[in-house]
Amino acid sequence: MRVIGIADANNFYVSCLRSFNPKLIGQPVIALSNNDGCVVARSNEAKKLGIKMGQPLYQIQKKVADYNVQVFSSNYELFGDMSRRVFGTMQRFVGEFFPYSVDEAFFAFDSYEHIDPGVEEFCRFIRQTVDQWTRIPISIGLAETMTLAKVANKWAKSHPECQGVFWLDTPEKRDEILDQFPIEDLWGVGRQYQERLKRHGIKTALQLSRMPHDWIQQFMTVEGLRLIYELQGIPCRSLDTEPLHKKSICVAPSFGRKVTQYSTVYEAMATYLARAAEKLRRHGSAAGVVTVFLHTNRFDRIGPHHYGSQSVALPHPSSSTTELLNYAEPLLKAIWRDGYDFQKVGVILNEIVPVEHQQKLIFADSPDPRYNVLSQVVDRLNQKHGRDKLRVAAQGYDKSWKIKQRYQSPCYTTKWSDILTVK
Repeated sequence: MRVIGIADANNFYVSCLRSFNPKLIGQPVIALSNNDGCVVARSNEAKKLGIKMGQPLYQIQKKVADYNVQVFSSNYELFGDMSRRVFGTMQRFVGEFFPYSVDEAFFAFDSYEHIDPGVEEFCRFIRQTVDQWTRIPISIGLAETMTLAKVANKWAKSHPECQGVFWLDTPEKRDEILDQFPIEDLWGVGRQYQERLKRHGIKTALQLSRMPHDWIQQFMTVEGLRLIYELQGIPCRSLDTEPLHKKSICVAPSFGRKVTQYSTVYEAMATYLARAAEKLRRHGSAAGVVTVFLHTNRFDRIGPHHYGSQSVALPHPSSSTTELLNYAEPLLKAIWRDGYDFQKVGVILNEIVPVEHQQKLIFADSPDPRYNVLSQVVDRLNQKHGRDKLRVAAQGYDKSWKIKQRYQSPCYTTKWSDILTVK
């Protein structure tokens, strides 16, 4: 039997902050979204205080003050680097490994009989090693399918006696756990499906797994049928071991203040486009369509509102910031309107293909190889000396539009100035 596992970091953003600041251990801690708007991560202590995921900060200010809740802005540079460290540690011990999100990864054992003293103990050893090397606690779920592995992982998190690892290794154990597992916690069951299933008296994963297949396909389509098979121990989702090319890339953080000047919006758009182009080059890809959108705050009851969006198909896919900017600038001019307080400008890159797919054209402009050489030089220099040390002039230097991060923690691992010193 093939064993599929999923490793999930516990309260990942909070754990990253605690990894370098042990004083936060045992205290209520929350991490906020862009512009310090809503709660996106909570420690167990913060959860016990009734702080909910997605709750705006302004609604819990009194609770923060009364219980000395430690508040931090999202530090994606730190979180991303710690994610790579956790995954890099795990890959030393497992062959097939597939990162699913910043804090989750699937893996597999095709043959586990030789593992001594056993699969669960081996996974506890992996868990202990990750904790020792990164100080990030993880939970591991094991089962025959990816869906059941997610169930096992959630069970491991909520039951301390499992010591962070739980294996659904028998049909009897599987049925026992699924009978206690609510459908709203199932991977792939959204709110609409939850309401529909509960109207038909289906409240647990075991009840769902025993429904007739034709009924499931009628009410939950083919994806629902795959879910049923997975709950029954029949794999229907593949564990991809090769990184997939992204279908699209979007960079669109909100401004830290209202913006009324075109030059400021253009500077932000150029910076976001540079970020998106960096992601393209990092994955060896190129984009064939560029979209730029611009809008005001739709929740602001005062003042006029405007939303604009324009797209253009490139004559050939590109990953060059300079070349992409040449196509994006006319789009921004086309959707710009004077007299508005803008909240966000965004860039979306679509029709993404491997960079090798670029080819010379007869009736259109061919890719200029000098752009690729320039981009490679810029990436190497910025990797060595720091992001945006070399940039296109359109990105500017003011950055007065940047998102608010009033509670930013040090980066610890990616900036020399933030590295901890021992005295």
